[in-house]
Amino acid sequence: MRWILLVLYSSVAFGCSASDSASTSSATASAKSSAAGAGHAPRGVTPGSHEDWCGEHAVPESQCTRCNADLIPAFKATKDWCEEHGLPESQCLKCNPGLKIERPAKPSGG
Repeated sequence: MRWILLVLYSSVAFGCSASDSASTSSATASAKSSAAGAGHAPRGVTPGSHEDWCGEHAVPESQCTRCNADLIPAFKATKDWCEEHGLPESQCLKCNPGLKIERPAKPSGG
């Protein structure tokens, strides 16, 4: 019995070092932030334009409450908020499965 406990203790104590798990988690976080940044609109784009698009959440970046929580009070103030899903009702595909949010077309010649 002692032998089994010793083996279990050893595998837990020496199974992975803290530095290994820290470097793995920081690498994972870095990869996630790089991937997330790739789908977002650059700063200063015109709201409602083709460039104003959150590729991660498929809504206009200027209206993306998941990327910018500061927008939430404005949606709540206009009664455009789904408490159940934590999104503007006008963007909640779970409550409105037929809803189509489309990215504006690229301007011609650009």
